[in-house]
Amino acid sequence: MLFAHAFDKPNLLGRIRRFRKNAAWVYGSAIGIVAVATLVRLALHHELLTTAPFTTYSLAVLCSALAGGFWPGMVTLAASVVAGSILFLPPAFSVALADGAGWTLLMFALFGSINVVLISGLIASILLHDEHQQFLFGELRHRSRNLFAVVQSIVSRTIVESQTLSEAKQALETRLATLARTHAMLADSGWMGAPLDQIVSEELMSFANQVSCVGCGLILNTPAAQTFALIIHELATNAVKHGALSRPEGQVTIVGRIEASKGNNLFQFAWTEVGGPPVEAPRRRGFGSSILSGMAKRFAQNVDMDYRPEGLTYELQASLASIQASHEVNSTLDGGIGNTSPTNARLANAPRDLRLSAFNDV
Repeated sequence: MLFAHAFDKPNLLGRIRRFRKNAAWVYGSAIGIVAVATLVRLALHHELLTTAPFTTYSLAVLCSALAGGFWPGMVTLAASVVAGSILFLPPAFSVALADGAGWTLLMFALFGSINVVLISGLIASILLHDEHQQFLFGELRHRSRNLFAVVQSIVSRTIVESQTLSEAKQALETRLATLARTHAMLADSGWMGAPLDQIVSEELMSFANQVSCVGCGLILNTPAAQTFALIIHELATNAVKHGALSRPEGQVTIVGRIEASKGNNLFQFAWTEVGGPPVEAPRRRGFGSSILSGMAKRFAQNVDMDYRPEGLTYELQASLASIQASHEVNSTLDGGIGNTSPTNARLANAPRDLRLSAFNDV
């Protein structure tokens, strides 16, 4: 337990890393610690029997393996074998060995090698774990700053543009709930990404018979997932209040596809509404419009929103590399409108008692 807690101190691990970066210092220290062990053994020559010639060298090997790693530990072991066998194995100051001395030398070399392997491997695993932990702390700080920035933007803009306190409260609840769901998806995946079709299904699960989604199996990275969640929430909110989802016969079609353009893969996302009341452009520009146009342009190259009388259409085009969580293109992104998406299956199985809350004009 004491040995384990000794490495809880980040300063100690930092010193070991800095020490190992200088190879000349590491191997010079290995030879130096053998020299010190030799001097100590000479000083204790009368107190120690000739049957224990490598007593001080064992500690030197352990220290070298701990501080320097495997190869410095092996160099220390080799130098200890040479120095101890010549100076302290009978006959002294001779490369020849007395009867039985060879076993002493062999046991020291064998157990010394085992100690080097165990100690260097243990320290290497501790250093690797600490590096991974520091990486996670850095990622957590980075993601926390981004998340708080998004929340701050949502809260400030919603409060400023809401006409009543009650309206602001309801708008904040739904927008933050959307962000929380996406955050949970990302956390469940180990921050590897969130599927776009799952974001759609979470937002529109109450409208299984009115929504069709194909080609949206793309795994989004964290910033894109958060932005897409807010975009889809605002589109759904507007559709419930003013668009196709405000009527039973209304339909929403969501299509995603990948297209190659000048050596760069582009992801195209399209939201199309039909069957709702006649659409008119909003008289005022709210925070919803800022999300659909301004926030989307953080990663999208083109954003187009058309208030057609027969229904709203919203399209955006983004570089695949800027939004995708991995380099592999999901096979579901074939762009075929007639294909079945996992989202449609989830929408069809969604409980009907869940209802989308909608409060804000786009």
